Amino acid sequence: MNKTIKYLTLILLIFTLITMPLTVPLFKSSTQYSAFNTDWDGISNFVRLIHEDGRQIVPIFESFDIANISGKNGVLLIVGPNMTFTDAEIEQLKAFVERGNTLFIADDFGTGNEILRALNLSVSISSYPLRDFFYEEDDRLIVSVRIEDPILARNVTKIVTNEPSAVLVTGGSAVYASKVAMINFQRRQYSLLTEVEYGEGRVVILADPDVLINQLYDENEPFLRNLVEYLGGDTFYIDEAHHPDFNLYTAGTVTITRILPKELAVKLILAIGILILLKELGTFRVIGRLLWRPISRFFGKRKSPEELALALARERGWDEKEVMEMLERMGG
Repeated sequence: MNKTIKYLTLILLIFTLITMPLTVPLFKSSTQYSAFNTDWDGISNFVRLIHEDGRQIVPIFESFDIANISGKNGVLLIVGPNMTFTDAEIEQLKAFVERGNTLFIADDFGTGNEILRALNLSVSISSYPLRDFFYEEDDRLIVSVRIEDPILARNVTKIVTNEPSAVLVTGGSAVYASKVAMINFQRRQYSLLTEVEYGEGRVVILADPDVLINQLYDENEPFLRNLVEYLGGDTFYIDEAHHPDFNLYTAGTVTITRILPKELAVKLILAIGILILLKELGTFRVIGRLLWRPISRFFGKRKSPEELALALARERGWDEKEVMEMLERMGG
């Protein structure tokens, strides 16, 4: 084949591989608090943030005993649960946390308290909504400005909630509502996020899953970035099994068209041209020879005096027997 045609074909193949469409899986759900829900009440933006932070995302679609949660390591997110947790699932959760992992429960009026009671923790989520004088636009969008934990507080001026509850805890907490907040006509400073040690691990409770939803993502993004760091772990398991109406209404693929920028294309053509020119000039062959000599000397097997003498005799046309006899006399 003509060299010009060969090189043009090579360049065409490289450009095809770089710019060819990329097909990726796509799943969508309309379930509230689902990682696959891209609408206002889903948490897809928060999950994408976790992924962009370098963490692995693993959704859990079956009960915890079938998924064998107890044998996994990382962070388990339970957001807005509304289904009962079986005894077998509770045992899995106990083993998961006791081994040093983190359980994160974001709930207000769902079934999150079932887990807290089963773990015999001295905290619970109030069954009444929180009311406060500090809110945005609507008195349901209560704002928290008191963040005690330094990681969660970094670059955060506020956390916007949506009809939150509160964590009822006797000790200190990481995030609070204001001192004039009220639940069921009882006024005091209530906790919105707290952490409880359990075995070698910990349970983190957030009293409003709406803090994580797409609708409030822009306002809460600084806090959510800190929350990912605060929770730690390389792998985040996301509970989808305890949403009673969970559905994947779209399960397919999406095609992404990749376009090579003009500047990058010019640089790529120039680099390929230089490589072709160096090959035609024999530069690679010369470099290979120059590198081979010291390498072969370093790794090559050393020859004995007899082998060297015989090689020299063959090269000069001498009598091999006479050369060997002379070598023996010299050695004697």
